[in-house]
Amino acid sequence: MITLGIDPGTLFTGFGLIEKSGNALRAIDFGVIATNPKEAMPKRLKQIYDELAQRIEQYRPSKLSLETAFFGKNAQSALKLGQVRGAVMILAMNYGLAISEYAPREVKKAITGNGNAAKEQVAFMVRKMLSLNDEKKRADAFDALALALCDAFFLPQSIPSEIARAPSKAKDWKSFLEANPHLIASK
Repeated sequence: MITLGIDPGTLFTGFGLIEKSGNALRAIDFGVIATNPKEAMPKRLKQIYDELAQRIEQYRPSKLSLETAFFGKNAQSALKLGQVRGAVMILAMNYGLAISEYAPREVKKAITGNGNAAKEQVAFMVRKMLSLNDEKKRADAFDALALALCDAFFLPQSIPSEIARAPSKAKDWKSFLEANPHLIASK
């Protein structure tokens, strides 16, 4: 199975394609799409769309893993990022790709074990996991690979439906188990 990870941005959109075969993971292609900040936003969105479409046609991924919107203090930046995310989502829908979204903190935790990890730590772990030697790529490319890896690690179809529906309002583990005895595995 091939997954395309996307770290959306108006100046640099990171992309990373990984293939999962059993437990083996390998990077197929990764990099950034750099847009010209002097160009109008519609032209930049089209460039991102077209370059990602070329990779989808070349590698035929079945899934797209996208970083959720990051809400900073600059509303204008958030709006522009939303436009890029929208273009990527439409692209995925046009090619029939399943879409998963992950928060930056969730990806960092899945890759490094620390939700507050620095970009450099994420890049280091991605290089280790995929046996990559390319340190000259932008952090956005490694973030995109991290998104694809996160998707490979999280398999929602393997979670039994009764666990997925289990109430999550328990204040601690003991309370959770008491409220859900049907989820306890017996010997």
